[in-house]
Amino acid sequence: MLMTLLHIVLILLLVVLGLAVAIGLLIAFVPFRIAIRRRLEGPPLRIRLSVGPLHITRRFGKKKAAASEEAKSGKKKRRRRKKKKAGQDETGKGMRSRFDFSQLKWEDTLDLALQLMDDLMGTITFEKLHVTVILHTGDAATTGNLLGALCAATGMLYPELERRFVLNDPKITLDADFDAEKTVWSVDISMMTRAARYPWILWKRRKRLWSLWKTIRRHEVGKI
Repeated sequence: MLMTLLHIVLILLLVVLGLAVAIGLLIAFVPFRIAIRRRLEGPPLRIRLSVGPLHITRRFGKKKAAASEEAKSGKKKRRRRKKKKAGQDETGKGMRSRFDFSQLKWEDTLDLALQLMDDLMGTITFEKLHVTVILHTGDAATTGNLLGALCAATGMLYPELERRFVLNDPKITLDADFDAEKTVWSVDISMMTRAARYPWILWKRRKRLWSLWKTIRRHEVGKI
């Protein structure tokens, strides 16, 4: 009786293990799509991951309508918060971004990006690659210099992308608007890939990726 029970438990464990291996292989080798979209007028940024009929969608940022309603309500509250923020900024304790790119070494970052593209060569098909950036800063010279640097970086990276991956519908627009109020941008990217090589690549580049993360991450985030 005991031996029969052990056999049943062993068979169940083998079935569960087999299903786990099958699901893992399915996830690793079945192609999945990643879609990233953001409209020019503003958030939200939508990221959609889909495998066949299954999909997961995440949104970052508030919709324009919701932001507009929030802007109309609570004006006095916002004034108080602005005053409080101004007082904190004087003492260096204002709200800070979660990321700081001022210490980022762009040459090292570009070199890492090229190495990652080498590792992923032939594994990504860009079904759509639409990127639009309309730059604006408070200073016209700064805006022009930034536009030139961005165009140079794009001119360097695009041929590398074209050499390593399949680009079916590329459309990249870079421009400057000296009369605008702020920089606006939009993306509409859809790509197909497989997950089989990613764990090995992440492990291979783990030290440089971790160093990059520590460089841009702020250790302290101020609160209002």
